[in-house]
Amino acid sequence: MKKKIIILLAAACAVTLIGGCGTKKNTEEKKEDTQQSEENTEQSGSGESTQKIEYNAEECVELGDYMGIQLTLGTYEVTDQDVEKSIDTMLLSYPDYVDSDKTTVEKGDTVNIDYEGLKDDVAFDGGTAQGANLEIGSGSFIDGFEDGLIGKKVGEKVSLDLTFPEDYQNTELAGQAVVFKVTINKIVNKVDMTYNTMTDEYVAKNFASQGYENVQDMVKGVKEQMETNNESTKKSDTQNALFAKLRENSKVTLPEGLLEERLKEYMDQFTANMEANYGMKLEDYLSSINTTEEEFNQQAEQTMKESLENQIILEAIAKKEKIEADEKGFAEYKQDVVADFGFESEEALIKQYGEDYVKNAYVSDKTMDFLIENAKITYEDKAESTDAGENAGSDSQEDAKDDAASDGQADAGENAD
Repeated sequence: MKKKIIILLAAACAVTLIGGCGTKKNTEEKKEDTQQSEENTEQSGSGESTQKIEYNAEECVELGDYMGIQLTLGTYEVTDQDVEKSIDTMLLSYPDYVDSDKTTVEKGDTVNIDYEGLKDDVAFDGGTAQGANLEIGSGSFIDGFEDGLIGKKVGEKVSLDLTFPEDYQNTELAGQAVVFKVTINKIVNKVDMTYNTMTDEYVAKNFASQGYENVQDMVKGVKEQMETNNESTKKSDTQNALFAKLRENSKVTLPEGLLEERLKEYMDQFTANMEANYGMKLEDYLSSINTTEEEFNQQAEQTMKESLENQIILEAIAKKEKIEADEKGFAEYKQDVVADFGFESEEALIKQYGEDYVKNAYVSDKTMDFLIENAKITYEDKAESTDAGENAGSDSQEDAKDDAASDGQADAGENAD
């Protein structure tokens, strides 16, 4: 999460636009096909249907107490134990392999192999690797590959005539007959490395691409990443807790039709993005996450409702406290958003969202900062706080897994699975 947050572009409600000022945005021209995701946001989030419903925020909310709100949250400190757990999780994706004296391949062995996949005597993409470690019986490769190596000797060259399954994800290979030419380099023993057993050599071999050359580098780097993640989580959790209190203390009456309008905008954008970026229709996506359309709609409506209530409360507080956009602060805010969210320029940001929207988002950020500064927040060391440390390390853990997927065996597993 970035240090600057456009509060109203939160979670599923990325198309929720501030309507308190009653401004309308013009429909923008589509960008190039390479910017399809931004096109969808532009179509759904800044099209002619946006901002049709105007309202006065002060007339939509009865503000309760918002100064000096008391909050108690868990600790976001990163402990040595948190770092150790995070690294242990990362290491699971990077086992070490020690040469063995075995000479004949058996089920359960891990073999180190070179292989080349050929279709019509031509090597196909992703079907070739050197020094790949494969556990026989793991089912990592297509049927017949692993069984075809059982009983073979170290140093032996094996030719495997195989057929990819009909439902294989690569349609060019699905159902196709291929030949894998395999050389068995050696049989190795798999050793799961741990925080306490990893060595400088092991770290340099497996994590140099992540900037870690030795154990000290890795411990320091992972801790710094976790601290950065925890700080972002702390800010997000604080804002969410404060929003919950604001909604509890205030009474918001959403303008008639506003929720329906914004929900439709969100759904239009969501489905467009799913099709453009993943080639999936909504029903396919819901099926993949085992969620019904009714459940999805209910969750989207509840999230949108809370987002709109948050929005209107912030607008009303900003007006009451006379919080406005100052020229210098707004200029810096736009620069930060451009840098943090990857816009080509300030002009691109304004073109996509409109000057009024971005300015209102800035005022909302200022208002939230004002409320947090005046809140009474306690961060306590609770038992469950260690879970926060584990979750905060998830980014580095996922990065490790992603990097593992790009190692030598990845292409093979992807195309020979």
